[in-house]
Amino acid sequence: MVRLSDILDEEAILFDMTAARKDEAIAALVRVLEGTQVVSDAELMVRDIQKREATMSTGIGGGIAVPHAQSRGAERLALALGRLHRPIDFEALDGRPVQLLFLVVGPEERGGFIRVLARISRLLYSGDLQRNLLRARTPGEAMEYIRMEESRITG
Repeated sequence: MVRLSDILDEEAILFDMTAARKDEAIAALVRVLEGTQVVSDAELMVRDIQKREATMSTGIGGGIAVPHAQSRGAERLALALGRLHRPIDFEALDGRPVQLLFLVVGPEERGGFIRVLARISRLLYSGDLQRNLLRARTPGEAMEYIRMEESRITG
């Protein structure tokens, strides 16, 4: 079982992002993953994520987006978490602006990608994690909320 706390580093959590558009938010999170050596080709990674967004928005509703792509630009399966200072239009399914972004990247040939997307959805289902991430003061606190929710749903 893939645990978000295993593929998300505290250094890949950005609070109070000032992006005004979805492409800016995606690029900022990709740069963070580039800084943690997860992304080796940021331009390619951003292009692959944008290609995925052109197919259908990853704004899943409720103020959350899960932009994602498998790409040669990613070294391993990883996650970045972003919280926007002001919600932005993400062309979400429910039409609501997005404030929380879970950016998922992985190499083209590796598995586990779909399980990560399903895991995010399951963790967000109760709504507690979303509320806690919106009020977290530090990346460490955000990680603790994620670990608590993962423990709760896996027993």
